[in-house]
Amino acid sequence: MSYKLNKPCNDIQRADFIVEYNHNQNLRIEETEEAIYALEENEMMGEENGIQIPVVNPAYLEQKASEQEENFEREFFSTSLGWIRRKVNMKDGSIRDFLADLLLPIKAGLELGQKVEIITYKTPDFTQEQTAEYIISLQERKEATAEFIQECLMQTVMDFGG
Repeated sequence: MSYKLNKPCNDIQRADFIVEYNHNQNLRIEETEEAIYALEENEMMGEENGIQIPVVNPAYLEQKASEQEENFEREFFSTSLGWIRRKVNMKDGSIRDFLADLLLPIKAGLELGQKVEIITYKTPDFTQEQTAEYIISLQERKEATAEFIQECLMQTVMDFGG
């Protein structure tokens, strides 16, 4: 639900409105000849009877899902075993880069005949809020394979610009 400050208004009222709704609540401010509006994330300015008013953006859910998918694909890469998180949280609390720090030890373990388990992720439903808890619910433990190592090496080449 948008918020509205009717015009005319003085400079103090205008500044207070902007501080409250933009600075404090992070809402987008839109101004018309008749009023100043603070719009929620799913709202946009529309027109009714020649007057600009806030309306619900009909493409909002689709846009939000697309943004969440883009964000996910920046943080993860796809393999035949599932999605792999690029920045991995280790048990000791440190954060490691999967491709730069962990791929070679995983490859070495496989070459020595060891069973190496990795955490993969199922593809999320991008219409859902991508909370940390939701992403964790998508985890699966899988055994690394030679094909997986090859896919990770190819991802490194693609990241490098190949």
